[in-house]
Amino acid sequence: MSDFRFEIEASVPSRAYERLIGGGDLRLVRVRLFNGPGVVDERGRLRRRPDVFTDLRPDEASQFAFELLAAAARARDLSAKSLSHTR
Repeated sequence: MSDFRFEIEASVPSRAYERLIGGGDLRLVRVRLFNGPGVVDERGRLRRRPDVFTDLRPDEASQFAFELLAAAARARDLSAKSLSHTR
């Protein structure tokens, strides 16, 4: 099953960590996907869906951030091209 969320945020909560063998903790990055206020579905109804969370290790979070920035740049470029063809 899949569904969409339209907003994202990241944090490093105090309770998000992984215990390491040999001692110590690896702090994790918590990613939250959610719908902000006023998000509606295709029928115009408020889109009420529960927030979705995942915790990432720092290296995976860094890789995800890099991929997210690259995808955002690509989406921006494609949107600009699309908008320029409609004028």
